[in-house]
Amino acid sequence: LPSTLTSSSSSKPRTNRPIVILAHGFLGSRFDLSHLAEELALQDFIVLSPEYPESLSSSYPSVDNLDRSSINEQLLKFIDGELKLTPSSYGIVGHSLGTGTVMTTGDNTWTRVCIAGPPIRRDGISVTGNTLAITSVNDGAVSLSRIGSMIPESFVRLDEKSLDVRIQERSLPSKSILIIDRDDAPNHISFLAGNVNDSMVDFLSPLLPVAQALKIPVLDFDKYKESRDSEATADVVIPLVVSFLKQYMV
Repeated sequence: LPSTLTSSSSSKPRTNRPIVILAHGFLGSRFDLSHLAEELALQDFIVLSPEYPESLSSSYPSVDNLDRSSINEQLLKFIDGELKLTPSSYGIVGHSLGTGTVMTTGDNTWTRVCIAGPPIRRDGISVTGNTLAITSVNDGAVSLSRIGSMIPESFVRLDEKSLDVRIQERSLPSKSILIIDRDDAPNHISFLAGNVNDSMVDFLSPLLPVAQALKIPVLDFDKYKESRDSEATADVVIPLVVSFLKQYMV
C-alpha cells in the first residue's frame, strides 16, 4: 500500500495515539498535505496519507476495482494488522475531491475536515459527528456559489479575525465552517504544501496557455502561478485544522 506515514518520537505508547488519514484531491498526490502531516505528527498524531489511483504521482499500475473506498478499507486493516495500532480516535482530512472521501470513510465517531469541498455526502446520507469545513471566495475550481447551498444549516460560520481566540479557548463548534472572504483569499490549490505547488506549477507552466485557450480547467494553477500563497494560507489553515482535531480527538 503506497503511503506516507508520519509520526513524532513521543513518550506516549505509539500504538494508541490518535490517527489521521489525509485524502488528496483529483490528480493530487499523497504529498499534497504534507505540511499538515508534519504539524500533526509534532502534536502526537499518527498520520497516514494513502495514494489514490488517479494521483499524478501514482506509484502503482491501474488495477480493476481499485478505488478510494477499497484502498481505505485495506488501510484500516493495515493499521490494525501490520502496524498493530489501537488508535484512541480516528480523523480524516481531505482536499477537493478528497472531501467526498472524508464524508464516506469511517463512522460517526470520526472527526472530519473538508478543505475546498462540501461537507456532505452526495448520496444524501446524513453524517453526524464533528466536522470542520474550509472554503474560499477565490476558489475557481470549487466556488462558494457552487457549494454554498450544500453547507448544512447546522454549521456555525467562523470569523477569521477571531480564530486565535477560538483556538486558545478550545471553543470551536463541532460543526464549523471557515469561509475565507477577503481580496487575497486563497485559490483552490493554495491549501496545498508550497513545495508541491511550486513543483506542479513548474511542470505545468508550458501547458497552461494551451489549456486556457482550449478552456480546459486548470484547477487554479494559473492563479497560483501569480499568488504563490501556500505559506500565507497555511498560517491560517493549519493552526485551525490541528486545533479542531485536538479539541475533538484528544
